[in-house]
Amino acid sequence: MPETRPIERKLTTVLAADAANYSGRMSVDEEGTVRALRGTRAIIDAAISRCGGRIANTSGDGLIADIPSVVGAVRCAIDIQRTINARPDLLPFRLGIHLGDVIIEGEDLLGDGVNLAARLQEMAEVGGILVSQYVYDTARNNLGTVEMRPLGPTTPKHLADEIGIYAVIAEGVTAPRLLNNLGPKVTPSEAPPTPVDDTAPPALAVDESPIRLKFKKDRNRILGALGFVVVVDITAGLPFLVTAIPQIALLYLLYTKWKAYKDAVEPASPT
Repeated sequence: MPETRPIERKLTTVLAADAANYSGRMSVDEEGTVRALRGTRAIIDAAISRCGGRIANTSGDGLIADIPSVVGAVRCAIDIQRTINARPDLLPFRLGIHLGDVIIEGEDLLGDGVNLAARLQEMAEVGGILVSQYVYDTARNNLGTVEMRPLGPTTPKHLADEIGIYAVIAEGVTAPRLLNNLGPKVTPSEAPPTPVDDTAPPALAVDESPIRLKFKKDRNRILGALGFVVVVDITAGLPFLVTAIPQIALLYLLYTKWKAYKDAVEPASPT
């Protein structure tokens, strides 16, 4: 007999956490890695409890936390990363935070809200924190000196909608490698003077920026699909319109991705 129990939903802040290079560490030192994971989980679990949250889902080295407050979730994530990043005996983690509607299934949380938090975690730097547009909109004026800098809109893997993502910039939290490429675009007259620091390391190449890497990945996928359609056209001898329509659609998609990338990286024109 089909299940008739109603689906229960709620709006909550989802924090996704996952250890970096856990499998690689296990292949080198299983017992040491497990001990480090236990110590790290003790730090994470205590921080989540202090902010009024709970551990919902767990999977080996990863977890999903259910936290009632958006601001509390961001502060909790900062506390976690500050502590872990200062302790070489612990496992480094990536964190992602999203405010969204979720399904409650027993003790677990399910749905796109959970999936998006997990995708943000995967995209974060080791020791860093990424948050969604919804978290930014809710928490941006309530975090004191903590910054949330835009990385640009993206469509996370296996999700349908494009969403704005932000990096949390705070003491003790790993920032994206190309910090100068982040943030609102300003005209030269609006930009504050930049002090010269002769001791600063040379800037990384622009090719390594998260926005460019995302565009290159999208471009390669589209060109791969386009190549497949062309091969099918040549080998199967299909009518012109059968393959022309998907080819045009793929080329248009490539153009929109390129346009979004250019808009994200080019400075605003002075008015």
